[in-house]
Amino acid sequence: MKIQLATSNDLEWINNQYDSIGFVRSDLNREKVAIITYNNEYAGVGRLVQIDEDTIEMGGIFILPKFRGLQLAGELVSFLVETVKKLQVQHVYCLPFEELENFYKKYGYTEVDTTKEVVHPIILKKYNWCLDHYDKHVLLCKL
Repeated sequence: MKIQLATSNDLEWINNQYDSIGFVRSDLNREKVAIITYNNEYAGVGRLVQIDEDTIEMGGIFILPKFRGLQLAGELVSFLVETVKKLQVQHVYCLPFEELENFYKKYGYTEVDTTKEVVHPIILKKYNWCLDHYDKHVLLCKL
């Protein structure tokens, strides 16, 4: 298992994965994208999206079906959390499905109460979009 930050050479593969699951395509000009490999094969992807100088969204966590059950998502999230901590950004958000709440809590994420905390409008808009468009409930969490 190895994790590396993506380069422009990886972008086609990354966006093919995101296209296959209906996620927004990546743009390396405003994102740090990590690729996890297993036995030298691309196994999954995740990203840190720069919203503004004080705000990042961690998301796009996707492990290819044949590599699931190997705890690769945890390795990938841990890598992204360590990467974002080095950037010393004030606000780091994540929008996981509700059943993943305990998974993300292990890495320091807590649920945000939008009635008590001001959330970046771009993050809030995406959160509301997720609530309207996904069958599963989505949480708004912050590192």
